[in-house]
Amino acid sequence: MPKLFVGEGAEQMAWEHAKALLGAPPAGHPDLFAVTPEGASIGIDQLREAIWWTRYAPVRAPHRVVLIGPAERLSHEAASALLKSLEEAPAYLTFILYASSPDHLLPTVRSRCALVWAEPPRELWRKKLKAAGYTDQDIDFLLEFIQNEEDIDFFTETRRVPCEEWEEAKREVDGLPLLELADRFCACSADPIRRRVVAAAIAMQLPNSAGDEILLAAERLARGGREAALTFLRELLHFLLRDAPQGAFPVSPERLAAWARKISLARGELEANVNVKLLLEVILLWPKKG
Repeated sequence: MPKLFVGEGAEQMAWEHAKALLGAPPAGHPDLFAVTPEGASIGIDQLREAIWWTRYAPVRAPHRVVLIGPAERLSHEAASALLKSLEEAPAYLTFILYASSPDHLLPTVRSRCALVWAEPPRELWRKKLKAAGYTDQDIDFLLEFIQNEEDIDFFTETRRVPCEEWEEAKREVDGLPLLELADRFCACSADPIRRRVVAAAIAMQLPNSAGDEILLAAERLARGGREAALTFLRELLHFLLRDAPQGAFPVSPERLAAWARKISLARGELEANVNVKLLLEVILLWPKKG
């Protein structure tokens, strides 16, 4: 059955699964066909080429593998063209898909795949942090902030003092207005500890901020570019799902769940090249909707 890997570690786990099926590193392997976006999306012509390739038996490995991702970037035509192949793949052929925003993927594609949740590769990161001289206590603390290899590099290229930096970051944002927090997030988006503190501070102010101020905050966050916006949405989602203080955050559980779902969808929309500022406006204004 085709597999759909989802979550922050989805891409890495998908490639590792391809390697296991091929019995060799996948890069340049004759029995692997990787389909990735050309521009904003994965188009119908790319899928047709992949489907044509699947008609032939393996050259070297026991399997042929088609690896597609991020799958939420499939155009509607490409996703529709994929459905029949997912259902009727011959025994020698395996489809592997990965997605960071599965809610943005066609339900008909999701239903034809075995869903595999891919946690971040924490054990590999743990070893790297250990080699950089961090204690087990520090590593347990840091792993709550790390989402990708760039975050690991931030902590291994320069030895940090994580618990002290966490407390310092909280002192830095105490009492700051929303617009200054938006500027600060753009300035510290590469710092996993500070960006989490700042994103939480922004989230706490949104329900009680004026609409005009929120629109200005969205504009300032958008100045950081698409990658900074994606990072902000990820941190905001983390806050809503894990850190929002019950009773102190004036958003009902039902509304919070709807907001989190909207953020999940927005991440896929942002990766598909929508207007960054407009999307952030929608997300930041969400607690005041209705």
